[in-house]
Amino acid sequence: MASTISSLGIGSGVLTSDVIDQLKAADASRFVKPLESKVELNSKEQEAYGLVVTYMNTLKSNISSLSYDTLFDNTTTDVSGNAKVVVSSGANVESFSLETTTLAKKEVTQFGSLANEEATISSGSGTYTITVGAGTASETSYDIAYDSTTTLSSFAQKITDIAGSKVSASILETSDGAFNLVLSSQNTGAAQALSFSDTDGVGGGDGTGTINNQFKLYDASTNTDGYQEIQAAEDAAFKYNGIDITRDTNNITDLIVGVDITLTQEGDFSNVTIKQDNSTVVDEMSSFVENYNTLIANLNDMTIYDKATGARGVFQGNSFIKSIGRDITSAVTQIKNGDSLVNYGISLSRDGSMTFDASAFEEKLNSDPDAVKSFFTGSTDSNGNDVEGLFTSLNTKMKSYTGYGKQLSSFETSLKTDATNLERRRLSAQESLDAKYEIMAKRFAAYDSIINRTNSSFQSVQMMIDSLSSK
Repeated sequence: MASTISSLGIGSGVLTSDVIDQLKAADASRFVKPLESKVELNSKEQEAYGLVVTYMNTLKSNISSLSYDTLFDNTTTDVSGNAKVVVSSGANVESFSLETTTLAKKEVTQFGSLANEEATISSGSGTYTITVGAGTASETSYDIAYDSTTTLSSFAQKITDIAGSKVSASILETSDGAFNLVLSSQNTGAAQALSFSDTDGVGGGDGTGTINNQFKLYDASTNTDGYQEIQAAEDAAFKYNGIDITRDTNNITDLIVGVDITLTQEGDFSNVTIKQDNSTVVDEMSSFVENYNTLIANLNDMTIYDKATGARGVFQGNSFIKSIGRDITSAVTQIKNGDSLVNYGISLSRDGSMTFDASAFEEKLNSDPDAVKSFFTGSTDSNGNDVEGLFTSLNTKMKSYTGYGKQLSSFETSLKTDATNLERRRLSAQESLDAKYEIMAKRFAAYDSIINRTNSSFQSVQMMIDSLSSK
């Protein structure tokens, strides 16, 4: 085919390949180029759509945060003293004082020393009883059996195995050749006091049982090797706003709802102030305004038509994209329950952009935080009916656009369907055009051949005429 086209015009000088190219280019401009332009526009529309979705989701994130009342429950805590105070979301704004008299402590008892960890603790068999909280409602006893083969280390292990949930057992080398069993309560509080007895039945473990003297009560006259209390179990004692309070732990979680207090030092006096933290809400509002402006500005650019310059946005004339900006602006500026964002530091300019006066908004938060919270997130009226907040309403509005199967998703499906159809039509038009001019090239070649033969015959006749004329 290429040789046929390259030889066109030899006979006629008219039916050349340039003529075919010009005709084909003219038809391509009429039938193919418009479809190519539409395919290109659709590609730009899909790119622009991706930006719209990004801007919409970003704004939706701000709106969603502002629609939840937990955002308004953030607090900050100032503590002058050594007490540690952790405040959970929703805790009441208040101030109080803490004066620590006594810290809660564990019981710690040290037993007499043995030569090494493998030294035996008895010359015979018996039962050693450890009682936690004797005389209290939580009194618990643990019986530890031993015999003449029980070593210091195995005895400590038995205590761990049997009473480990309440009693901690360890062996401490206090000096060279001196190994002491140390027992302590696992928990703090006066009810965690430890007491001991042996199988002889004499209270206090100071009887004549077979266990070594190191495991019987210390006595300066009769048993200087016996066990001694190193630290007594005690409750925490402190004053809350001057009121005497005791607890069995230094971590107080049941005094104030949402407030976790840890006492750290005896004699400490701490003043605690829990204040409303407005910074998170203010920052979220500032981000909302910024992302709203970004969305509206881009929607305007995508749908604009400038008569003076002829500039057109990629979605110029698209009613759906144009309606998004109007719909969201209308929802943002609506009057809700007799109130609007104008009263919260928000103003709207003629070009649709929004400005935010953070100081005015924070002043509103400080003066009436509950009113701001109710307007933003909703409330319950006197009849127990739910009253929708502005940002609760906006969140619903944004959900109607974003997410699978929603308006933007349907619009994307439409764009992709158009892209498929346009590409199919473009290919079909191109194939039709190629076929048409392939046939035309063959016809031109045939016509040119005829003309060439006619020209050759005419030249022969002309030569005969010229020869006769010369004679």
